[in-house]
Amino acid sequence: MNKKFFTIFATSLLFVSILASVAPVTSVTLVEASDVKVAVVFSTGGLGDKSFNDAANLGLQNAITKYNLTSDQYATTEPSDVAEINTAIETYAADGSYDLIIAIGFSSAGGVNESALAHKDQKFMIVDSVVDLPNVASVVFKEHEGSFLAGAMAAMVSQTGKLGFLGGLDIPLINKFLAGYQQGAKYINSKIVVNYAYAPDPSNPWNDVAGGKSVAEQFLSNGADIIYSAAGATGEGVFDAIKDARNNNKSVYAIGVDSNQDYLLQGGILTSMIKRVDVAVETQIDSIIDGSWAAGLTQLGLKENGVGITDMQYTQDEANAIYEGNVTRLAKIAEIKSDIIDGTIVVSELPSTDVTASESNPAPVALVPIFFGIVAMVYISRKKKLF
Repeated sequence: MNKKFFTIFATSLLFVSILASVAPVTSVTLVEASDVKVAVVFSTGGLGDKSFNDAANLGLQNAITKYNLTSDQYATTEPSDVAEINTAIETYAADGSYDLIIAIGFSSAGGVNESALAHKDQKFMIVDSVVDLPNVASVVFKEHEGSFLAGAMAAMVSQTGKLGFLGGLDIPLINKFLAGYQQGAKYINSKIVVNYAYAPDPSNPWNDVAGGKSVAEQFLSNGADIIYSAAGATGEGVFDAIKDARNNNKSVYAIGVDSNQDYLLQGGILTSMIKRVDVAVETQIDSIIDGSWAAGLTQLGLKENGVGITDMQYTQDEANAIYEGNVTRLAKIAEIKSDIIDGTIVVSELPSTDVTASESNPAPVALVPIFFGIVAMVYISRKKKLF
C-alpha cells in the first residue's frame, strides 16, 4: 500500500514538474524599487495638454513619489510625430536596461509591435491599442461607457436640445467617445440633436487650439449649448469659445476629457469624462516592482472604475437640480452607471447612423447611389426617346 502510494506520489511530482517546464511564464522577477528603470514615450501633442498625456504623466509621477525613484531610474520622450515615437521606443528597447517601456497612445502600436518582436525579453506596455505579443501588456478603455454618462448629463442640462462633439480624428477610438455621448444624450431625450466634427487640420489634430475654437463657434452658432471634445489640446479651443460665449451671457458649457478639466473654466465646464490613464500607468509600474507583471489585454470600463465623470465640483447647481420626482441629475447618472455595469444598458462602440454632421465638417455624401441613380434615369429617358 505504501509502495503504491509512493509510486503515485512520485508520478504526480513528475507530472507537475513537466507542466511547470512547459507553462508560459509572463513575469517571475521581483524588482527592487531602487533598481527599477522605466521609460515612457508620450503621444504626439506632448505634455501640457491638460488631458491624455498629462494623465499618463501623473501616473508616472505618482510612481516616482511612491518608490522614491531617482532621475536615472526613468526616462521620457515627447515625440512630435509617429516616426519619432517609433525611434524612441526602439532606442529604449535596444538600450536593454529598462524593466518596462510604456507607450502612450494608439500611434505607438507599430513601434511597439516592431520592437517587441526584435527584443523578446523586453517588457512593454501600450495604452489605447492592442499588440498581441507575449511581452506586451495592452490597456484599453471603454470610452463609450464614460461618454454615455457625459451625454446623459448634457441632455438633462441642455436648454436648446442641440449638442456638439469635437473629435481629433475620424478613427474608431475617437468615435467611441462620440458613440457613447450620442447614446447617453438620446437615452434622456430621444429627439436631441448631436452635431459632430473633427479637428480641421488632420496633420495637427491634437494641438490646434485655434481650430478647436473655430469648430466650437460653429456649433454655438448652430444652436448647440453643450460641446464635448475628445481632441487633446485642441479641446482647449472649445473652452475658449465657451468662455467668450459665457462672457456674452450665453448659458453654454463644455465637457472635458481624459483628465478632470473642470477647473480650467470653473462653472463653464459642465463635467469631464475621466479616463484613468494615470492609474493604468502607475499600476503597470507597481506590477514590475511586485513581480506580478503579465502580458495580455486589460479593458477598463465603468465596472473597473477606469472611466466615469467628475463630481461636478464647480457646477453643483446643475448637478443637483431635480431630473424627475425627487431624483437629482447626478443621482440619475449613478442609476444609469449601475444599469450599464449590470448590463441593463448596453452601450455600443459605434456611432448611430442618425447623428448629424456639423456644417463645418459635413458628413460624406453617398455618391455611389446617386451616380447609379442618375445613370438609371438617363437610360430610362433614352429608352423613351426623350433625349
